[in-house]
Amino acid sequence: MSDKENGRLSGKVAIVTGSGQGIGKGIALRLAQEGAEVVVADYNPETAEETASEIKSLGRRALSYPVDISNVSQLNQMADDTVTEFGHVDILINNAGTIQIKPMMDVTEKDWDRVIDLNMRGTFFCLQAVARKMIERIPKELKAAIGPVESLAVPKEGEGQKKGITGCWGKILSLSSISGRSGRPTQVHYAASKAAVISITQSAALALAPYRINVNAIAPGVVNTPMWEGIDRDRAKLLKLKPGEAMANIVKTVPINRVSTPDDLAGAIIFLCSSDADYITGQTLNVDGGFAMN
Repeated sequence: MSDKENGRLSGKVAIVTGSGQGIGKGIALRLAQEGAEVVVADYNPETAEETASEIKSLGRRALSYPVDISNVSQLNQMADDTVTEFGHVDILINNAGTIQIKPMMDVTEKDWDRVIDLNMRGTFFCLQAVARKMIERIPKELKAAIGPVESLAVPKEGEGQKKGITGCWGKILSLSSISGRSGRPTQVHYAASKAAVISITQSAALALAPYRINVNAIAPGVVNTPMWEGIDRDRAKLLKLKPGEAMANIVKTVPINRVSTPDDLAGAIIFLCSSDADYITGQTLNVDGGFAMN
């Protein structure tokens, strides 16, 4: 898109974690196409820079930002640096994470800690760091009328609107998974972490609703990315199948009968980040071709 004024997210600043490749990269590029300026946050500085370069080629500003989402101090610094560079932050996409395919009885303490640390702990503390910056942007008189976020465990009905906070001051969207909807025998720790993302989303939505900060999640199914290629290899080895067979067997159970692409997910995310979704919060949307209908 060459006209900067035409995007649905024109003037917005977005942070996308894990956006050096795969789903995160697709989301970051789509946000830029819709007018957003993007912080490309990734553990790998080289892939982050590649994504940032592609965004700049679209005529958008982009900042390549190496970050370890398991490091809380780095997350807080990222939020600070984003505001320093762009002046504000409007959107957070909590995409970074990991997966491991392993039978339940073989999962070690190290396996468990790594998956939970990245997928659950990283998601929460990134959300917390960026939400602080979103709240800081709200005019002081409106914040004073609402009170500190820590005191708003259960907001009263219509609290924000009665106090004069209207519109939307931020959009936070985290990636869960259909595995977070129901258990998987070879993904116990991963499924637990993604179920936690759904719970974090609901709790944060309640805490931040008076500030008109929307918090939602999406639950992808099978996605055509390098990560899923690795999942296919692990499942094939575990089930004694040929490479590609495990993925093909899963696709047979998808009503739409194909894997999704990062752009499929990005379409749903753009909607949830737009003003069309200002009245949606605390929800987890399945984007899975009908694989899990709940």
